[in-house]
Order: sequence, then structure tokens, then C-alpha cells
Amino acid sequence: MQTRTRKEKNFSQTEADLPRISQHTSFKLLDPTMTKLTASSKLSDLLSYLGPYNPRPIPITEHDVVWLFDNIAFRGEGGDWQAEFLAAVFAQHSSCKVIDVVSEVADKIGLANGERDEATIEKRIIPFLMDVQPGRVVNAVFGHHNVLKLGPGGRNGISSDIKLLPAAHPGDVVTTVADVPEGANGLLKMKTLYTDPEGWAVISGTYWHVDDTIKVTQTSDPIGILRSTFVSKPVPITGMPELYAYIQKVLAPKSPFFYLSASPYNLYPFLHDFREQYYPFGQLVMRDSNWMSIPGLLANLTMGTEEYKVDRMRKLHSWLPRKKVVCIGDSTQSDPEAYGDVYREFPGWVHVILIRKVTDIASVGIAAKNEPERFEKAFEGVPRSAWHVFEDPAECYRIRSVVSAAIRASSSILRQSRPLRHPNPNPNLTSTPNPNPHHPQRHLRPLPPRPRPMAPTTPYELIYWPGIPGRGEHVRLALEEAGATYTDTAHTKDGVNTVLAHIKGEIPDDGINPPAFAPPILKHGALVINQTPNILLYLGPRLGLVPGGNDDAAIYRVNSLVLTALDGLSNEPHDCHHPVATGLYYEDQKAESKRRAADYVQNRLPKYLGYFERVLASKSSGDGPWLYGGALSYADLVLFQCTDGVKFMFPKAMTKLEKSGDYSRVFALYDAVKARPKIKEYLASDRRQEYSMGIYRYYKELDIEG
Repeated sequence: MQTRTRKEKNFSQTEADLPRISQHTSFKLLDPTMTKLTASSKLSDLLSYLGPYNPRPIPITEHDVVWLFDNIAFRGEGGDWQAEFLAAVFAQHSSCKVIDVVSEVADKIGLANGERDEATIEKRIIPFLMDVQPGRVVNAVFGHHNVLKLGPGGRNGISSDIKLLPAAHPGDVVTTVADVPEGANGLLKMKTLYTDPEGWAVISGTYWHVDDTIKVTQTSDPIGILRSTFVSKPVPITGMPELYAYIQKVLAPKSPFFYLSASPYNLYPFLHDFREQYYPFGQLVMRDSNWMSIPGLLANLTMGTEEYKVDRMRKLHSWLPRKKVVCIGDSTQSDPEAYGDVYREFPGWVHVILIRKVTDIASVGIAAKNEPERFEKAFEGVPRSAWHVFEDPAECYRIRSVVSAAIRASSSILRQSRPLRHPNPNPNLTSTPNPNPHHPQRHLRPLPPRPRPMAPTTPYELIYWPGIPGRGEHVRLALEEAGATYTDTAHTKDGVNTVLAHIKGEIPDDGINPPAFAPPILKHGALVINQTPNILLYLGPRLGLVPGGNDDAAIYRVNSLVLTALDGLSNEPHDCHHPVATGLYYEDQKAESKRRAADYVQNRLPKYLGYFERVLASKSSGDGPWLYGGALSYADLVLFQCTDGVKFMFPKAMTKLEKSGDYSRVFALYDAVKARPKIKEYLASDRRQEYSMGIYRYYKELDIEG
């Protein structure tokens, strides 16, 4: 596929047309046509071939640029803390004319001379133009007083040293500062994260260009790569920063992230800033060749990526063999194959593999890259529960292996931090001793006191997954219509943690409220309940959403309408895209989904719309467009949400049914709810979440008229 991509997109011609910059170095490059510069000192140039064994290294001068790279500290086989320290050294002033190279690149990617984008090109291209300084040694201070000697560097100006470090606690971050003469500049500070041998680690398989795990590039065309490298503003994939924050917080709060990139180290400052802005701290693992080679950039990103990634993961395994690893990648390059290779080579090391199926880029062979057969082959021998292909990052929150791993990790942390309970759960309780030690009363725990009634001003707490409207949307609509004060974990920073804690039974764990099976969950004072109809049954009278005055039976009539709507217009649409099993992907049951959707659109959907049309035409509906009692109820809000979701999922069928006029009252109710002031404001706000991979999903092949 790499060869096909390069051929069909004419990479070779593009590389031939790019400016070739002279090199100090003669180490092997992917681009063999590069030439060499004459070294300033023949002796120093010759000795630099010895790399770290160079007997006469050159100290840093005020004319040099020094880069230090963030890293991860780990325990070696003897238990000592150590880390790989990378440093790179360049000359501050390039021996080539920067403006000429900028002009050539700008012309190649279609920019006119003098455009403001040339300033961006110049800033990003300079790391490819700076002369590498072989044989340099960098002195640095780790922490406050530990001096490290880094280097001397090899022919590419890069040094790599495994250094022993002083003891620290896992999770500690220590800063290292380069000790350089005044006038020298660059990335003179770096950070080191200490991590335990056990626990979790995350490998993000791609970070830049062609692949799109984290960074949006939208192309596999060579000109597109150049434009996104040297001109375009980097934009993260929607939902990926939140997913990575979730994984860091819940799955691996003190564990390392490794960002495995096919990019050369020339792009380190750019990618480091991007990572700092959007993603958890971690070590960027990049290629250490092709300095001062713009044609080599394209070769790096499109050739030998699987072999390179497997090689780097072998190194990470040698550092952290007892970690449990989560691998994240995408379908545009070789992440599935590389992760499959490593899973089989190191059994028990990789626990979860997440592959984003990229469908929105102009990549050669993207359809073939996304075929199920490709993933099945890549993950041969890998348990199906261990690897997952997703399109929307929101799907990952509900993948069982991810959630269960998160629960195990967070439970372990909570067990370590939770104080021991008093042996008597109520030490202040006084009771008459039971003289019979075998009497069952002796083993009964005293019941906690009955909770006090909530004040009218007590706020509500909705506990639901972020990223999808889901069943929590029915609760939101009721709260929004009533103008109630409430919080929503879908929009709070640590919302996922709250959801998981309730599912695990860690909270409330108060002796009254049982653990919830799944969200939505409603907390109101001391009361914690779940199940959508149950929550609405509780909220309805409190929010004034049950017509009927003093008729105590009204709420049950309204609730029966709600249950019917949820059965036929929520649960059954969900089963259209998952008719065989909820644990399988849609792609695994596409044929069955088409049959189920055809039957639903032809028979079930008209049946349910017809039922609600009869209800709206009945005497119990009363005046106006509402289902019961002549006034808005929470059943109307549920029917609105169900209708809206089905319109999203089956737009052709719903358009046809609406035009038929047979269900005019249902669609009139839909419009009436949508026009209510508070609902209208809510629908236009960012509190209303877009449909994605939840109950209502749009698949083109299921969008039929019936």
C-alpha cells in the first residue's frame, strides 16, 4: 500500500523537484542523492564517526542551537532509575540561503511570492536548514544539582545516552536545564516523568502526517503533506483530546504516554508545542535521520513505517516489560499491522488496541485500508475483545475492555488511597446486647437514618456519558423545559470518572442507594436513581410536567406513553444497526442490519407513529398538540426526542411519512415542542450534543424510504 500510494501520488517526482540542501553528514539516508558539506575541521569530522566513543568532543559554543527532548524514567533490571536522554546540536546560522529554499517550497505548494504564509514556512523549515554539529557534548543539570554529560553526538548531531538517575516517586516530574554559554539558544529545558515498572502505559501510534490518530492532515498527497507541515495550522481530531485526557485520568493517571511518530526530529519543536496544547505529557519517539532533507521528510512518512514502529516498540518493551499497554492508532498506515506484530511477539504486554477508522481523507486505497478483512489479518491471533476499530472517539468510552481496564486501574488506586473503615459502621449506635450469639439479629447492620426531604431549591445532578445524546437526552429536555438547576457530567471535566464510580458502586455506597447498572443516573440530594423511565417518573410531578391536577393516576397514564415511545422509537431503532449483538461492530452485522432496518421502516415505524397519531386524536389528548390532558407533559418531550432521532437515522423514510399526511398530529407535536422558548434556546446551545455513535446513527445503506 505504501508503494502504491507513492506511485499513484507521484511522490518520486515531487521529491526530485524539491530543493536539495547540502549536508555535513554522510550517514545513510533514505534519499541517497544528498551531497555533503566540507567539515570545518577534518579531524573533528572524522572523529564524529565514533559517536559516543569520540575521544575529542567539542563543547557547545555561543553560536550553537541545543535541543533537549522530554523523556520517561524507568527502573532498569537492577532496580536503578534510568532514562534515555536525547540531545541535538546545530549551528545558529544556516550555510544555505533560507529565503531561496522558502521560495522554492512556497512555489511547489502553490503559494505566490510574498504571501504571509511564507513567514510560517520560514519558521517551520529552518530546523531542516540548520547545519548539524557532529561531535558536540552537552552539559546539563538534572533537578538542582545532578550534572549530566550528554554526548558526544554522532554524524547527525544527535546524542543518545542512558543515564542513571536519583531515586524519586512514580509520577514525579523533574526538569533538566542545558548548561550552555551565553548566546546559545534552542530548547534548553526538558522534563522527565518517573514511572513504575508495573501499571499502565499508552502508545499513540501516530502523531503527524498521513496518519490521523491525533493530528488532522486530511491527505496522503505529497503536496498536501508539505502544506500541512510548513503552512497549515495544526488542528486535533474532534474528540481525541478528550479521549486522551480520559485515558490519562482514569486508566493511567501516573503512567507514561509514548507518541510514536514517523516524522524526523526536525519537527520536534512543532510537535512538542502541539502536544503540550492538546494532549497529556509524554515522550515523542521520532526518526533520527534525514536532517536537512526535505525530500527525506516525504520518504520518512511513507516508507518503512511498520518496521520502524515495531523496532521502537521493542525498545519500549525492553524498558517497561511489565507494563500493561494501551495502543492507539489509525487505519491510514501500518498501525494495525505493527500493533498485531508486537502483540504476538510479546504476549501479555499489549492489553487494548484502539484503531481509528479514517474515512474523511483523500488517501489512496482508503476503502481497502478500512476493509474488515484487513483488520482481521493484521490482528490474527489477537483476541477479538482486545482490539477495536472506531470512527467516533466517543465510542471508546463504552468499549468494554477499555472501561473494565479503567475500572480495574482506578479501583486499585482507590483501594490504596481509601482509609480503613471503623469495624463498627455506626460507632455511636447504642443498643441492647443480644444474649443469643446465634440469633440473626446479632449479624444485622443497623440501618442508616432515613434521608431528609429535599428542599425545592436542591439542584439536580444528571450523570451520563459525554459525547453522545443517548438516553440522557430525555432527562435533559425535562430539566431544560422546567428551567431546573442541574449539572451534567457530559459537560464536566471529570464527568466520565463520576459515571464509572457510580457503575462500580463506589458512590454513593451509603447503605441506601444500590449501585446503578448504567447511566442515565439522577442524583437529587440523598436520592440516587437510574433507568430513564424511572427518572422521568420521579421528575415529572416535581417539574410540573404531568397534567391532570389532583388525578393521582395521571402520572401512570403519561408514563405508559413514555414507555411505548422508548420501546418503538428508541430501542427498536437501536436494534436496526445492532440486530445480532450489541458487542459486535455494525460492520460485523451489516447484512442483518439492512434486513432489520427494511422491516422497521416498512412495518414498525408506521405502526408506532400511527399509535401516537391515534392518541393525539383521542379525547384524552384534550385541546392543543399534546398527548395527554391538553397540556405539555414529559411524554411530549420524549416523543419529540424519539422523533428527532428517527428523523436523523432514517431521513428518507421520515420525509415520506411526513408528506403522506397520515401522521400530521405527530409532526405538529414535534414542531410545537421545538418552538417552545426554553427548548429552542437549549437546542441552539452547546449543551445539546450532536448525534454520533449512540442510539441513533446514520448509515447511508440503511437510509431507505420503505
